[in-house]
Amino acid sequence: MTTNTEIKAGISASITGQFATQGRQALAGLTAWAEYVNVQGGLTVGGQSCQVNVIHYDDASLAEGVQRNTERLIVQDGVDLLFGPYSAGLTTAAAEIAESHGKLMWNHGGAGDALYARGYRNVVGILTPADQYLVGAPALARQCNPEASKLVLLRIDTGAFARIAARSVETAAHEMGFTTALDLRFRPSQMQFAEIARAVADLEPDLVVAVGRIYHDVLIANSLARLPNRSNIGLAVVVATPIDDFGAQLGERADGFIGPSQWEPDVSISRPDIGPDSNTALHILSLAATASGVPVDYPMAQAFAAGLIAQHCSQESGAVQDEALRQAAADLDATTFYGRFRIDEAGRQVGHSVGLVQRQDGRKVVVWPPEQVQSPVRYPF
Repeated sequence: MTTNTEIKAGISASITGQFATQGRQALAGLTAWAEYVNVQGGLTVGGQSCQVNVIHYDDASLAEGVQRNTERLIVQDGVDLLFGPYSAGLTTAAAEIAESHGKLMWNHGGAGDALYARGYRNVVGILTPADQYLVGAPALARQCNPEASKLVLLRIDTGAFARIAARSVETAAHEMGFTTALDLRFRPSQMQFAEIARAVADLEPDLVVAVGRIYHDVLIANSLARLPNRSNIGLAVVVATPIDDFGAQLGERADGFIGPSQWEPDVSISRPDIGPDSNTALHILSLAATASGVPVDYPMAQAFAAGLIAQHCSQESGAVQDEALRQAAADLDATTFYGRFRIDEAGRQVGHSVGLVQRQDGRKVVVWPPEQVQSPVRYPF
C-alpha cells in the first residue's frame, strides 16, 4: 500500500520469451513515466506528494508466470497501481488474478476484445481493441480501386487477437460487398510461406490481410515481396508492418506493406489535456530506449500513456483506492500524447483510434483515415 512518500506501481513484464522485445519496451515506458513524475516532485494524492516506485517481475512470456507475478504484486508487494503485461493472452491471464482480488488493472498491452466480454469491473483499457485494428482496410482498398471486391486472409489458428482482428476485417469487407477468395489458417509451427504467396498472387486479390505472430508476419511479407507478379495484389496489409523490427528485417522489401498503428511519433498532439506534448514525450521515450537497449515503439508509448492516465485519475480522485480510480477513469474524456482516452462501461477503450500506415521509401506514413493522411497510398502492392 502507499506510504507517506511512495506509491508502488507494479507490472509483470516479459523480459524473456517470445514477447521479450515488447515486454522490455513496456517496462521501459512505465519506468520512463515514473521518472517523469518523480522529477516533477512526485504524484500528488490527497495533498501528499509521493515518489513512484516501479516493481516488476519477469513472466517469461508465459501465462502461468503472469498469474504468479500478478498475485505477488497484489498480495505480497501491495502495489497501489497495477499495470498489465504485453499481449492479449497474457493480459487476460493477469486480469483473472486482478479481478479475483478486486484490484484495478491498467491495460496497455492487451488488445483482445474477449477480456471485456467477461464482465470484469477492474480493467481499464488504454489501447484500441483488436476488433478495430483492420476495419479501415477494405475502405482503403475501395478508395484505391472502386471495383475492389476480393479478399484474402492469412491468419494463425491460435490466439484471440488474430481471431478477432481477422473476423472483424472480414465482416467489414463483406458489408462492403467483398467476397473472401481464400481464408488460410496456419499453425504456429508454419515457417514456409513461398508457395502460399504464389497461390495468393494467382488469385489477383484486391486486399490481402495477414495476421500471425511477429515472426510469421515477417516471413509472409518476405514471401509476398519477392513475388515477380506482386502487382497482382492490390493492398498487402500485414499487422506487424509498423513495428521497427519488421522494417529492420525486411529492409527495402518492407516498402509497400500496410499495417495498423496505435501510435506514430510523427502524428503530433501539440496540446494534450494530460501530460507532455508529443515532442516532449518522444524525447522522454528516446532516453528510456537508450537506457534500456530497446527501440522506441508502440508498447513503450502505450505503457507511458497508461501511467499518465493512472496518475491523472489518482490526482482527480485524491486517492489510489481502486473503486475511486475506476470511477475517475469512467468519467474521463481527455487526450495524452498517445491520443484520446475514453472508456465504455466495460472499461473498453472507445476514444482512441487506430490508423493504417504504409512503408514508403524506408519510412512509415499514415494512409488512413483520410483526416490523418500524411501521404497518398501507393497502389498496387
